[in-house]
Amino acid sequence: MELKEQVAYLRGLIEGQEFQGEKEQVLWTQLLNICDLIAMDLKEIRGDQEELNEYVEAIDEDLGYLEEQYYPPADDEDEESAHMIEGSS
Repeated sequence: MELKEQVAYLRGLIEGQEFQGEKEQVLWTQLLNICDLIAMDLKEIRGDQEELNEYVEAIDEDLGYLEEQYYPPADDEDEESAHMIEGSS
């Protein structure tokens, strides 16, 4: 169950309660309003995070393409092998 759905469920439970005083009802209503705001903010943050992830993946793909164009893979493998051999001596 999503956070927003859980808040709605909690709201239903609380609205079904009989409170002894108005202060208690106001308190619970305010807490539920805060929970709603938090749920909306988290949804927005998740959307922003997904958008950012897509953007970073696009940059990574572009960088990979540039690396292939300017630094051929064969040269990198030869250099890494040479460094490994030198390091083990």
